[in-house]
Amino acid sequence: MRFENSELRAFRAVIEEGGFRRAAESLSISQSAVSQAVAGLESKLGTGLIRRGKELRLTDAGRRLFDHAFEVLTGEQQTLEDIAQLRQGQLETLSLALSASINRFHAPGLISDYYRQNPQARMQLVEMPARNIIYAVLAGSAELGFGPFQKDMQAFTTVPLYSDSRHLVVSPGHPRFEEMKRGDADALKHTPLITSALDSPDLRPSIQRLRDQFSTVWEVSSLLLRIHLVREGMGVAFIDRRLLQEHPDCASFHVIDDVSFGTIDKQVGIYYRAGKQLTVSAGRFVTLCEAHWNL
Repeated sequence: MRFENSELRAFRAVIEEGGFRRAAESLSISQSAVSQAVAGLESKLGTGLIRRGKELRLTDAGRRLFDHAFEVLTGEQQTLEDIAQLRQGQLETLSLALSASINRFHAPGLISDYYRQNPQARMQLVEMPARNIIYAVLAGSAELGFGPFQKDMQAFTTVPLYSDSRHLVVSPGHPRFEEMKRGDADALKHTPLITSALDSPDLRPSIQRLRDQFSTVWEVSSLLLRIHLVREGMGVAFIDRRLLQEHPDCASFHVIDDVSFGTIDKQVGIYYRAGKQLTVSAGRFVTLCEAHWNL
């Protein structure tokens, strides 16, 4: 099964324009064509996408598909714009998706150096959770991913840059702080894990075992908000070693190192789709990073 861009375009227009008639007008097609496109998507997926009424409402499946449609169609538009600019002799775009830790500790200096070497280059830089970077690179909405590698990177060409670790932490403000300090696994089972993103347990059984150590999972994309929630005692989180050492709001956090899953070692670097020939802009950025880490 695959989605046609025409179907996604019609579906997205219905939501953004607030109705089937206005969507048809914005796309310059008939209303019946819009209706058929949405019905075709619902038939393929075997579930409803829109709750019809005075106001259109998305179902859970509809919200997920809308996110996908937005990502795919935005990438398509960006590609068309890039090609138009390349025809006019403009330089390629450095398209980079990076993790919050990379953005905090390394991106400012690297991007400044890149700009000094390539002052005419266009840049498209976005911070996102590490798992979402994987999807962005696979979907083509970002050419380069910059963050921790996942367990299975067979779909990518990888450029390892350095090793790091992430540690499970709790704040003294947590009501079961003393128990967690002792590594009480039962106390962890009654508190949320606050994370940027976590795979569906159906996709990654190993991640399922991790999530089962906690009462639930809160997915919070903002690094600062995750730190705040932990500091307020609302849950626990995995925080990068350097962040624990340098961020003032993490100074009081206690590392829970008496449980087997309390530390996650990771390799950090750049990656892109396997077999892909990098643009000149991306190749220059990879070379810059290799020189920065003396590789």
